[in-house]
Amino acid sequence: MNRQNLARIPGVAVMAVAIGLFFAPAGMALAYDTGPAHFVLDSDLPLTAHAQETGPETTAETAPAEELDLVLSGPYFLRSADPEPVGVLELKFIYAFETYDEDSDEHEFEFELEWGMMENIELLFATGAVLGDGLVEGNGDITVFGFHTRFWEEDGWIPAFAMRNQVRLPTGYHSSGVDYTARGLFTWTLVPDASRLHFNPFATSINGNNYEEDDEDEDFDGIRRFRWGAALGVDCTAVEDVIFTAAYKVQSSELKGNRDNHSMELGMEWEFAEDHELGLAWEFSLDGDTSGPDFVARISYIWEIKTR
Repeated sequence: MNRQNLARIPGVAVMAVAIGLFFAPAGMALAYDTGPAHFVLDSDLPLTAHAQETGPETTAETAPAEELDLVLSGPYFLRSADPEPVGVLELKFIYAFETYDEDSDEHEFEFELEWGMMENIELLFATGAVLGDGLVEGNGDITVFGFHTRFWEEDGWIPAFAMRNQVRLPTGYHSSGVDYTARGLFTWTLVPDASRLHFNPFATSINGNNYEEDDEDEDFDGIRRFRWGAALGVDCTAVEDVIFTAAYKVQSSELKGNRDNHSMELGMEWEFAEDHELGLAWEFSLDGDTSGPDFVARISYIWEIKTR
């Protein structure tokens, strides 16, 4: 067994453990909800829920069920097929800390905007910068401009499906070219109102050259013009106002001659107040000799504005 296959074993094992941990609370919640039926006396109900007389028959007033927020918005890679509801504008402020095996650590800031333009269509925008070192090629680019389009909702065994089509625009320092990314979003319900499975494959066409070459690197063969990858993960909403995520991610390297990268990402987002969320994410390399970051930690503040 070669080293690349050995590197994948921890990712599969961690993914299996993560799925087990996520399904456990959901299974407990499901078992509780399907327990034996019980009856409540009318005198035990609050006054607003008492039956009102309308002649010989009575009807009970019940509040409409609150619609679950199914959109994944935290500072992690995993996304669901669900777009933002029509008229909902999300502003995201993200800070990321990355560590590297040989290079110095990096601090990054990103601003994201997501807006539900119309039914099943969402506008995407993001820009960011490496902090502390402004002379980085591509620093300040519009890293995302595009649309999230849901083509159909989940129907039985058929998963919900959406596409994200987005471009990178060269608005930053010494930036060049326009990159295009197509990303598929498949979502299956595992436990209703508790847990879902997500599959996010993607492909990117690189048309610029924002990679800073090392003149002393004799093994530099150039950047990859076509890159691909995928993430497989789950989310869990068993805890009120909190979403947990876990995903295994594989992606091609940025440079020719380097092997693919594998990582595990854990995340959460917590709605601590109405229309305000805090997000956290941790990504761990599973390769040991990774050509990318060894560890990434992100924190985000999300402000949701209803424009309609």
